[in-house]
Amino acid sequence: MMRAARLLAALLPLAGLAGLWVHRDRHYRSGTEWEVPIMGYDPRDFLRGHYVEFSYDWPGLDLGVPGQGAQALCIEGSAPRIARVSLLKADAACAHRLIAHPGHVYGASALERGRLYVGQERAMALQQRLQQPDQRGIVTIRLREDGSFTPVSIRFRPLTQDEIAAREAQDEGAEDMRPPPPIMAE
Repeated sequence: MMRAARLLAALLPLAGLAGLWVHRDRHYRSGTEWEVPIMGYDPRDFLRGHYVEFSYDWPGLDLGVPGQGAQALCIEGSAPRIARVSLLKADAACAHRLIAHPGHVYGASALERGRLYVGQERAMALQQRLQQPDQRGIVTIRLREDGSFTPVSIRFRPLTQDEIAAREAQDEGAEDMRPPPPIMAE
């Protein structure tokens, strides 16, 4: 009898851990997958390692990111294609709601930046591909009913002619915004 009690005491924590793992895995795999365009992001910390960081380029939002800690977005479209995204007001109706949960690694900025965990070598290669001007990064996110989401994969495709024109217009606009060089007295 004492031996059975010891065996049960040893196996009970393992059963609990297995149950937690199954619950988290089921939560991770639930939801609808959406494809979100992304831009490269420079974390300025090369020691972080096993993930690639990026900025979401939400279709329909100015500059692609919500900015200033937007807490909720509404996706319009049919999964996996996003037609457009809009800022979501407090109690507005939305079929596909994205919410920046405070527990997320980026907290209030979770709708602006993302992180995909991969092997260290793959992270370096993906970061280099994100910096190529002729490529468009696409992250697949898994959106759950509670509004939480998780990046699950990344792929790349060549830019379309419209995207090339938009980038060139944005680059020209950025040049116009630069202050003139200072005049040097001789």
